[in-house]
Amino acid sequence: MKKKILAVVLTAAMSAMVLTACGGDKAAEAPVEEAAVEETADAGSDEMVSDETFATLQDNYATMTEAYNSVADLYSSDEVAADADIEATMNQAADVINQMGEITQDTLTEADAEQLNSAMVDILDGLSMIVDGMSAADAGSDEMVSDETFATLQDNYAATVEAYNAVAELYSADEIAADADIEATMTQAADVINQMGEITQDTLTEADAEQLNSAMGDILDGLSMIVDGMTAAE
Repeated sequence: MKKKILAVVLTAAMSAMVLTACGGDKAAEAPVEEAAVEETADAGSDEMVSDETFATLQDNYATMTEAYNSVADLYSSDEVAADADIEATMNQAADVINQMGEITQDTLTEADAEQLNSAMVDILDGLSMIVDGMSAADAGSDEMVSDETFATLQDNYAATVEAYNAVAELYSADEIAADADIEATMTQAADVINQMGEITQDTLTEADAEQLNSAMGDILDGLSMIVDGMTAAE
């Protein structure tokens, strides 16, 4: 069950990331397809990275690092079987993440920032494949979720759905300009929310509930960035 929950968390992390992409036609109604909100400068530019772009890059790096740590925590738990290939891939991802953490703004161009964003998406895809490749170890199960915790989770889920619907309604208004990136992020968030709605109490542990709460926090952060990225229609 933790694998399924973590897959949702990784999808939420991708939804929360701010990527570089082009605008597009406005859909008649949400939801949409993949993750992206704000735009960075044109690719291939030698212009040094702006404060705004570098701040966005730092936010994305923090999101990716949090996702890596979640996968590492799951792999190190008693319920996942040891696997040399997974360990090798995790070590490679950790090395890349550490190298990214040493990059400074004064040596970075806008084109570099776009490439780093792309590399971080690749790492998240790799982490997702690692989770898919994990197999269960012979170990005892975690404590199942309590009625109180599950009730809280349902309240948080209802609040997340309400926030999503409010953002979707705002975006569908005539006064908001069409944006393919926003539509993609809305679809990504809708997919995660739908997956969460299918989870039942009898298959959920307390640890699962904690990860779901974290994923809902990522979705709310992503929705906030969507609103910040909206522009007025002409």
